[in-house]
Amino acid sequence: MRRKIYFLLPNIKSAQQMMNELLQSGIKAKQIHFVANRNKPLENLPVANIIERSGLLISAVIGLLFGVAFGLLGGLMAVMFPNWFGEVSPRVIPYYMLVGGVFCALWAGILAIGITNRRIGKFKKKIEQGKILMIISIPLERLTEVRDKLTKDHPEAVYDGQWPATDQALFP
Repeated sequence: MRRKIYFLLPNIKSAQQMMNELLQSGIKAKQIHFVANRNKPLENLPVANIIERSGLLISAVIGLLFGVAFGLLGGLMAVMFPNWFGEVSPRVIPYYMLVGGVFCALWAGILAIGITNRRIGKFKKKIEQGKILMIISIPLERLTEVRDKLTKDHPEAVYDGQWPATDQALFP
């Protein structure tokens, strides 16, 4: 199981140093991403992809669920009210659900591309001020080791939590 940890960095130099230390400690480059102000070039640092920057996945899943529900409702209405739609077999209900799910998932995903991910949204003001957000996806076993090493070696970096959080009680 992997966790994402977030560090807020003051500048590019600090980001490159932390990236090099992570690579030397065995973290792969594809597991490290950065988010910066549009006016600030990240040079050779890997930029966070659209899935990390936006609410694409959660919105697509929610759209899929709503689409399946609306497809079920539409299919039931088509079967129950033959004078509205003509004679329709109950075998079309799964197709209505499939089509509804696909179209709503696509629609919700397209809309969500323009929305900032809620986990990154809390850093938006600081990113606009010129700070750089580093997102590291690491195995749960190495989480404390990597976090403690980076916070000790880089006091300028601000550790700002992990996702999904493991320190929260499920049933308090």
